[in-house]
Amino acid sequence: MKLDNSVARSAWYLAIARINQPHVALFAEGDDSNGADISTFTKLMNKQTAFLRGELKSRDNLMRFFNDFSEWRNELELDDDSLGDAIVDLTLSALYASVESVFDPESDDVELLNDFVVRCQDEMVELDSDYAGLKDYFGDIQQEFADQFGAVRQIPVGKAYFDWLKELDVSLFGLEA
Repeated sequence: MKLDNSVARSAWYLAIARINQPHVALFAEGDDSNGADISTFTKLMNKQTAFLRGELKSRDNLMRFFNDFSEWRNELELDDDSLGDAIVDLTLSALYASVESVFDPESDDVELLNDFVVRCQDEMVELDSDYAGLKDYFGDIQQEFADQFGAVRQIPVGKAYFDWLKELDVSLFGLEA
């Protein structure tokens, strides 16, 4: 999937982060998380959503939450051998990229993040072939985004995008919101 401008890329990354948000919540509840407080993640997710909606105008405010998130993310301990932790890392990376593309219009991690999704899905299919349909689901979401929002060029992003996000109630890895 090729997205030619930073606003469309930011919206795509936010979609990946938002749809997989339940995995971050599940991680925080898990025994291996050491009781991770995900409020920094949640705050940045809300601020970035508000920014793309045009409700948050202050780039400085967004940057402050982004910096807090970056520091929190660097301190978070994720297990390299855990698929669940890899999905959390993907989700955090997508949120990071969404904000980064606001401040660096040349930043383009679409292929990198999409490949990350596919690698995680491949690992799930290796564990249980029942997950094979998730690849089609991801392909459908990519196509819908490209068709409906791939040409988005300015903030605020239209209401239709946020309505579409609300419809995505199953993560790319099969976890219901």
